[in-house]
Amino acid sequence: MSYSVIGMLAIAINLIINRDVLWRKDDFDLIPAYKEYRAFIVSILVFCTSDVLWGLLDEYHIQPFLYLVTVIYFASMMTGFMLWTRYIAAYMEGGKILKNILTVTSTTMLVAELIILIINFFIPIQFWFDENAVYHAGIARYVPLTLQLILFAVTSMYTFMKPSKDPDATKRLKSTVGYFGLVMAALIVLQLFYPLLPLYSIGYLVGSCLTHTFVVEGEKEDYRKTLEETLRREKQHKEELGTAKRKIYTDPLTGTGSKQAYMDDVDRLNQKIKSGDSREFAIAVFDLNNLKEINDTKGHDFGDIYIYNAGMLIGEYFPHSPVYRIGGDEFAAIIGGEDYKIHEELMEKFNERIDNNKKSDKVVVASGIARYQPEIDKNYVSVFERADRRMYIRKKELKA
Repeated sequence: MSYSVIGMLAIAINLIINRDVLWRKDDFDLIPAYKEYRAFIVSILVFCTSDVLWGLLDEYHIQPFLYLVTVIYFASMMTGFMLWTRYIAAYMEGGKILKNILTVTSTTMLVAELIILIINFFIPIQFWFDENAVYHAGIARYVPLTLQLILFAVTSMYTFMKPSKDPDATKRLKSTVGYFGLVMAALIVLQLFYPLLPLYSIGYLVGSCLTHTFVVEGEKEDYRKTLEETLRREKQHKEELGTAKRKIYTDPLTGTGSKQAYMDDVDRLNQKIKSGDSREFAIAVFDLNNLKEINDTKGHDFGDIYIYNAGMLIGEYFPHSPVYRIGGDEFAAIIGGEDYKIHEELMEKFNERIDNNKKSDKVVVASGIARYQPEIDKNYVSVFERADRRMYIRKKELKA
């Protein structure tokens, strides 16, 4: 029973630490050489299961089943080794020559092992059991183990010695793959001299923990860091786009909406009118009086201040509606929501303020307003033109 404990522990730990590899698909792109690594982990579980069964059957000397489990033990051992070499080739990206050498060599070793196991049914060259169901190792047992020892050592040395321009973190991760090979090589040496100890399962236990901790989790961490950096850059890009958009949609002099913002909002409003989805709104049109005279007599700096004050004044009386500067001295407001409910009252108060401003030589703005009427207005322009006509009437009154 004590022999089987190591195999049980190896199975439990591998099921725990490799649950994402075995059961989940969301980390597929995060694990290097995912398919090869998953196949290798499955082979570890199969081998360790056979090792556990071997220990239990050996303790109770159940010879027929013990012989079958021993065959599975050796076959799964060599299969696991073949899948390990394929994982190394895929992960290290060593090129076609390395992949071909490792694939052909490990596959040849697996086929040779299967042939030896078939021969062993007739001539016990790899192992046999005596009449007391006691295990005995044959000379052929040492051949595959020795070849594994050599290839584990070679692949480990390759991971340490392969020139690389990768960052230091990636080099350390790839070196860990080499440490696995060294652990397995060392334990295979001991297995050659102590065939009745579960040393191969110990190697799989230690090696798979090393690989998962430093390679799989390390690559995931690098991926997450890369993803975080990508998201940070994307956020920064969006902020820059937002800043650029605000510049495009904001009039630099007055802080009101720009002509581009106005045109885009008019397009959206037209689409709603066309689809019958438009809500109640009104259009107010504004035009400054006396701007040319101020520019000619006081200069354009004073003219800019005059325009700025006009924009602030319009925004003051229509606080819940977008106000746009649509020309040098022209503004427009698309009035909706709370402002729409009292738009006539707001325009009256605005005009009263302008009348007072005219008397005190302050900013004078002519204005006109028109309400959207679905039964007669087929587009935005229809509403705007009515408001514009009323604005010109008001402009004449102010000049008179």
